[in-house]
Amino acid sequence: MKILWVDDQIDAAQTFASILSSNGIDVEFSSDGEDALGKIMEYSYSLILMDLAMPPGRWGGLWLLEKLKQIDSPPPVIVVSGEGSQQETIQAIRLGASDYVTKENLPTELLGQLQAVLASDSAEVDAMRVMAGGECSSVEFKSTLRFNLHAKRPDSNIELAVLKSIVAFLNAAGGTVIIGVKDDGEVLGVTLDQFPNLDKFQLHFWNLVRDTIGPEFSEYIAAEPVKVKGVPIFVIRCSQSSRPVFLKWKSPGESKAQELFFVRAGPQTEQLGTRQALAYINSHFTES
Repeated sequence: MKILWVDDQIDAAQTFASILSSNGIDVEFSSDGEDALGKIMEYSYSLILMDLAMPPGRWGGLWLLEKLKQIDSPPPVIVVSGEGSQQETIQAIRLGASDYVTKENLPTELLGQLQAVLASDSAEVDAMRVMAGGECSSVEFKSTLRFNLHAKRPDSNIELAVLKSIVAFLNAAGGTVIIGVKDDGEVLGVTLDQFPNLDKFQLHFWNLVRDTIGPEFSEYIAAEPVKVKGVPIFVIRCSQSSRPVFLKWKSPGESKAQELFFVRAGPQTEQLGTRQALAYINSHFTES
């Protein structure tokens, strides 16, 4: 792994860089924004560590961030923030920096933050790769988890649509459901669901899975929020289950929940009747 550290005080940066070098990370240095931009255009870096107060201009790091916005798929940036530069650090985050670390905390926090940003960036790349292929037999986009954008209110039918897709993937060869993305691939983000924060969003999702699919099937579901170009979406990866999965769903007005069976038919989710479901289960599952 190779990163570029941009700081006009290279001697000080080199002292801290030993933390990274001892962990097998190759560190190159640049003393100003213009030189750094040239290197970024010519070489491939996994991440940029960037001081803000450097040429050109006192806050040259902000200038460099503006330039990076004009590049396709620039590397993620961690700002190295000095004392008294809080306002500029906030501006840097708004310009696309992934995170920041204060200079006094470099010895204790730098390596952990670098690893976290790289993991997040890798998740974004993976999500964008899946999204680029559009909806298909193994990929489904959902605008929201629970919020009806037309009625402008939470709607259990929206939740049902998400759960049906998950169950269908579990009963087939697996697949990915992405929440916060329109059918045409436009990124909307999960904030439309109007949860107070991402933790509440995830808690609601896993409660739905527990209540309607069953906690015993959670081993086949991996879900995480991922930022795509700064907008949080929710990526749900479903593996093929070793046993049939039924969706326990109680519609308004019904006295008890029904057990519904769904599969994928090309790019669509299909519900099977009792006889069809039994035939499918007998031919697809060794464990039932």
